Amino acid sequence: MAQEEIGQTEMIERYKRVHTPAISDILDQKGLFHQVLPPAIQAIENGMRLAGPVLTVKGTPTVIDKLEYLELAMRAYSFVEPGTVVIFDTGSDPSTAHWGEMLSTTTQAKGCGGAVLDGGVRDVDAIKRLGFPVFARYRTPADIRGRWRYVEINEDIRVGETIIHPGDWAIADSNGVVIVPKELAAEVLILAEKVVDTEKTIWQELKAGASPIEVFKKYGRF
Repeated sequence: MAQEEIGQTEMIERYKRVHTPAISDILDQKGLFHQVLPPAIQAIENGMRLAGPVLTVKGTPTVIDKLEYLELAMRAYSFVEPGTVVIFDTGSDPSTAHWGEMLSTTTQAKGCGGAVLDGGVRDVDAIKRLGFPVFARYRTPADIRGRWRYVEINEDIRVGETIIHPGDWAIADSNGVVIVPKELAAEVLILAEKVVDTEKTIWQELKAGASPIEVFKKYGRF
């Protein structure tokens, strides 16, 4: 299927209307079986959704607190553009808050579409009040200073079994987070929209009393 040209703003809005299971199913059909991030990474509030091209951040635990570490952190957010979704590979850090109210405020002001953290978040109530979508593995009040540092910005990262490239697309909802390779973003969107339309028809037929077996034979889904 040829890649259709869809503008970024339109693609973001359309992806937000497609649930992640439909997207995951399409990626499975294409043989991409490791595009869903670990199930522990969930929204800090029910109903949060995000979609957008990815800005990647990679870091590692440390016991050293140096000014240049914070300078790199500040430089990372100069890369944020409208619609960007920030994704953190924390180097398996189990106990630090890599995101909080100040980063949410700063990036939201630049049009950032949300953050996905294979790590921790703090200031949760304040972030909820901002309405800024954050998906994280855990919550903790512990700051990064003297515990964790930034290493790379906009380089390939790995979260769980998923390799994420800068510019890939992240879509997240109450089911979890899925990553779509950038070169397939438009194609997967269109196919996932068709899945959603088919599911609506299936639901209507099942509600009317149709046999699940016959529905599956007819649509190849259930």
